[in-house]
Amino acid sequence: MTDQYTAPPAADPAARERLVEAISELLPRVLGREVTGTTADTGLMDALGLSSTTGLELVLELEERLDVEISVEDLGRDDFRTVGTLADYVAGNLLTEE
Repeated sequence: MTDQYTAPPAADPAARERLVEAISELLPRVLGREVTGTTADTGLMDALGLSSTTGLELVLELEERLDVEISVEDLGRDDFRTVGTLADYVAGNLLTEE
């Protein structure tokens, strides 16, 4: 059995990179401590100790920072595996006004 994450269909690489940067910038605020050197491969729960509560706070802060609304209906633990997996989820789950 493999525990390999499979990314959803590729988002615009530049948009994904902006999301990775925004998440990385918000982590110190959400975790209440210095966090440096994060990349798309940085583990949110395993390496940084993100909890379900701080994960939700991170998503809310991301919505505010980017002035977007993110669907959390299908948001699960695997989406918080790394900074990149969260960026992938956000890129594929932005809500638009209809």
